[in-house]
Amino acid sequence: MVDMSFAEYILSEKSLSEKMKIILYFKRKHECFFDNTVIFKTEMAREFLEHTKLDIDSNLVLTACLLYGCKKTAIAYDINKVKTYAKEGAEYLKTLGFDDHFCQICMQVNRYEPVQNREKEGDFLELIDNFGMLLDRDDRRAFTPVEALFILENENLAGLQNRYLDDFKEFVMEVENLNTLGIDKSKIITKWQKKINALPKYDIVHGINAQIEYRTEARKIYIEGKKIEKNKDGYRDNRQKLNAERRLKQEVALEIDKNHKFSELLEDENIS
Repeated sequence: MVDMSFAEYILSEKSLSEKMKIILYFKRKHECFFDNTVIFKTEMAREFLEHTKLDIDSNLVLTACLLYGCKKTAIAYDINKVKTYAKEGAEYLKTLGFDDHFCQICMQVNRYEPVQNREKEGDFLELIDNFGMLLDRDDRRAFTPVEALFILENENLAGLQNRYLDDFKEFVMEVENLNTLGIDKSKIITKWQKKINALPKYDIVHGINAQIEYRTEARKIYIEGKKIEKNKDGYRDNRQKLNAERRLKQEVALEIDKNHKFSELLEDENIS
């Protein structure tokens, strides 16, 4: 069997949860930043791609989402590191076998390195990275999705062009405001925000498991909301609601089994 570079290996794996497991093991032996903030943002990226059908290679950009911050530090508000981590990460990824295009889009996650012609994947990653505002930090509280959108458009990207900003705004507002069987709006992103903020930042095993569970839950809520949207006058009794909840539990169980929750790792003290 021909030896593969790390880049070839992780790009050949199409399952997002399996990619996360690969990086989890890689992190144990190398200086690679990876925590639940990365898992949160990557799941946001997956949802955005799934709902908007952008002309982007999903495998490429989701892999980039997992790795562009590989040279971050645990201190998120160290401004000097904030300005340099993307470039340092791109240089490191080059040594792992990633091509110039991949490294370039990872470096374009922010605007600290001047670039004349931004890649479309760079614009995509920029939006996803900014939605890290939804996560708790030592120096500030987590913002709501609506607050984060306002800051993104009127402060962080004020005067800058991002080709996917309008698509991203529409995506966030749609998945947050679908009608559901209950009395509340869908709040799909808020549910993911609360789920990941409830976990310790470096409890990565539970973070991956939470992503697997949330993915099925979010899909169910979205489908339900779209059906109600198409048939606002339709009648749904309690039995239908109970059946929907029962199906959700079955789907979650199947999804978890399919993606291997690898619970045997939970007792491994070496995994952060």
